This record gives sequence, C-alpha cells and structure tokens, in this order.
Amino acid sequence: MLAREDLPTELRRRPWLRARPRPLRQTMVIDRQPLVQIGIFEDAVYLTRRQGQGWVSYPVSPEDLAAALGKLPTCSGLLPPNTLGTGTVNGQRFYVLAIPPRPVTLRIAGQQRPHPIQTPPLIWAGCGQDYRIFALNSLEPPQRHRALYHAPFPNTYDPGTICWGSADRRGDAAPETMLIALELYLEGSYFNSHIAQNRSRRKPRSVMALYRRLSAKTPYPLDDLVPTGHDLAWLLSGQAWREGGMR
Repeated sequence: MLAREDLPTELRRRPWLRARPRPLRQTMVIDRQPLVQIGIFEDAVYLTRRQGQGWVSYPVSPEDLAAALGKLPTCSGLLPPNTLGTGTVNGQRFYVLAIPPRPVTLRIAGQQRPHPIQTPPLIWAGCGQDYRIFALNSLEPPQRHRALYHAPFPNTYDPGTICWGSADRRGDAAPETMLIALELYLEGSYFNSHIAQNRSRRKPRSVMALYRRLSAKTPYPLDDLVPTGHDLAWLLSGQAWREGGMR
C-alpha cells in the first residue's frame, strides 16, 4: 500500500478518488426503491444515485447535504399545552414545557400534615428518563434568554435534575406523559430534607421552612427564587442533556 506522501498530488487533495464505494446494500424491507443513498466515510461524504440499471456515486460537501436534508418535510405531531420547544439529543427526543402557577399539595416525610402551596411559574423538561425542573421569576411569557431559577423544592439537584423518592419509576418523556410525570413528582411522592438548602433566599438552610408561610392561594414570592446561572436558551438547545447530567 502506498504511503500518503507517495500518492499523486490529485489523490492527496481529493481522497475520494482513491476508490469508488460500492452502493450500500439494502437491509430493510421497503416497498419502493430509494432515490438516493448516503455514504459517510472518514474523509468524505458520498451520494449514490440509481441511474438506469446501475448506480452513480459522487462526493458532496456536508453543507450541501445538510441543505438537501433540510428540505425534507417533518412534523412533530400534537404537542402538550404550553410547549416551548422540542428537539433531539443523543437520539432521544426532548420537550420543554412552561407551567403556569398552580396549587399543589406537597407531602413531607415524617410530617402528617401536607403543605398546600402555589408554585411559581415552572419550566418542566424531559429527555428520555432525564427530567429537569426550574422556576421563572416573572409571570411574563417566557423568552429564550430569560434566566432560569432553582425550583423551590427539595430533592432537586443544581442542573435541575430530580430525585423521584418513593414515586413509581417514570417512563420516557413524551407528549402524552409529560404533565402526568410532573404531577407524579410534585404530589405522588414524599419530599425529605435532601438537597433542601440554597433553594430559597429567605430560608437558605431549608426551603421547606418557607412552606409554613404559604398556602394554595398565596402567590409564591418570586423574589425568593435562587438563580441557576443558566437561561432558557441553554435548555431549549438541549445543552442540559449534552453535558451528561452535570449532577
């Protein structure tokens, strides 16, 4: 085999000329012939078209390929109410929802009396079985660069990931299950003192100490929320899941 430096200049500049790839073998059962097949190699991208009874292959740039694929029609289907965005990370679909303030009844481990409170505006997101929850410090419609705040609940890690406690194992995030999963997290399990600190400005040692001053009819004090250092654009871009959890 010739070393790279021994190859003719044209072959060094255009490595796809060294050999023509064979058409990809069809391994799926389909009811019609494809118009184009794509071959992605380490140093080139090929389009292979059927021409008559044979195939013709030629190299294309990744930019031209992306532009061509961008013309294919796509549809997300029916999405949950208040959906801010959806996308794909590592082959899994993610959804980001805006949840208006709502009354919930929080159950605390070791306490017989539950705590009815009104939540602040929440951002509820999920990718596979990795769910995230955040809060907003304004009742205005969410914008991409709106800052995210820690949800004022215990059992919530810094990047918004949550501990499900005694709740049943949740399924993958999907349009028909997102709101059910939120109810499961807020009211289907018992909270405890785990990661209850630094979730409230007024009660930095434990946000649960603030619950006694609240009720289902009392708006949550938005100036009490603690910023996360991220904004909504970070979540809508899928970066939260690309960073491997950040727990």
